[in-house]
Amino acid sequence: MSRFKLVTDVSQWGLLSWPARTRHRLVFCTVLMTAIALGAGLGSAHYILEVSASVILNLALITVNMLIVLVTAFLQASLVGDIFFSKNWRRRVLLGEQQKKKDELELSAIQDHNAEFIVIIALAVVVNTVAINFIAGDFFTQYHDEGFFVVQMRAAEAEDRMAALENIADPLNHRLWERDGLRQLVVDSFDDPDEEVRQMAIWTAGIMEILRARHRLREIAVDDETDEQTRADAAFSLGRLGSRSESREVLEKLLDASHPSQVRIGALLGLGVMGDARTVPAIVAILDDEDLEVTTYAFWALARIGSDRARHRVIEIIEEEEHGPRRCAALEAFKLVASAEDADWARRQFRRADPDQECEEIIFEEPDERFHRIVWGEPVRIKWLKAVGNSDPYSHRRWLQRLLSDPEESDHVKFVANEILREMTPE
Repeated sequence: MSRFKLVTDVSQWGLLSWPARTRHRLVFCTVLMTAIALGAGLGSAHYILEVSASVILNLALITVNMLIVLVTAFLQASLVGDIFFSKNWRRRVLLGEQQKKKDELELSAIQDHNAEFIVIIALAVVVNTVAINFIAGDFFTQYHDEGFFVVQMRAAEAEDRMAALENIADPLNHRLWERDGLRQLVVDSFDDPDEEVRQMAIWTAGIMEILRARHRLREIAVDDETDEQTRADAAFSLGRLGSRSESREVLEKLLDASHPSQVRIGALLGLGVMGDARTVPAIVAILDDEDLEVTTYAFWALARIGSDRARHRVIEIIEEEEHGPRRCAALEAFKLVASAEDADWARRQFRRADPDQECEEIIFEEPDERFHRIVWGEPVRIKWLKAVGNSDPYSHRRWLQRLLSDPEESDHVKFVANEILREMTPE
């Protein structure tokens, strides 16, 4: 089996038989290949960034361009050697015309400049690549940060476009989110022909906080001809883009019972993440809605906002309702809207609550698998205990300590009481 051998004698490469025959030919071929390398690089960059819909084809084009650059570098290095190296270097080294004699020592490798020649080729490859990249408007950075996703979004298959949006929204790519081209690509995808891709693009705009998308999101959210899920996603993302009068007003109008439940829930999710206390009256107004799912998300939105402006109505519902999903949702809100003056009442309710009464967990999951607990699955007594801990724990420190040492209390109660006390203790 033959062993690998590094060939440093350029004449053995047999690549320059015709071009190296004269210096004029070498100059002509070098200039021609340099022009071809630049033209091919610019053309490929334009095609990849503006036309291509295939990542594999792009890789093939980049590979071909690198081969062209390598041939160009070889010719450039040959021309440099012909001009600056020793006399007849081109004929002796590139064409191998001088034959070695058995008993005579021919010119050494240093005189042949084979090592220098290879170094010049390497430098030429780097210079040519940098030059093409510069002329093409920093193609490699643009392709790495934007072009790859742009190409995927041109794919014919909706699955490929979905994958591109999922990659864009990946937190690992967070450093790319400020790139203007990438942000515009997401907004342009609002008009994708595939429903799921449109929804993913709308959600991604919220995650990336693309403020320029606000106007389009408002239009989509109120468009009765758009499917309900897309409208709901638009409302949710609109809330993610922060508090703004126009956006808040749109979301509040979407709470009206004339809109589909899914859209109303999307609006409540948007108002919840927006966190603007000015929306509390509009949310409180629908707490008596007949749609239980809508009211459940309304209580969650109040909890996220955390304003005590809702506490009176929330307390009324807790007192009026029997144990069930609606009361559990109200208790969830009470944990975060209660004030210090409610802590004593919460303690009394804790003592009276049936230890066997529990609330069923309700979770809302986003496309990236992050989730929001709309209602925590836990005993009612735990909700009352957490309300005390959130509203006025320092005034009830001794009570919490007694719970912790009470042998008749459940492990769950003791665990929560201990967590509240731990958070009260400065580190």
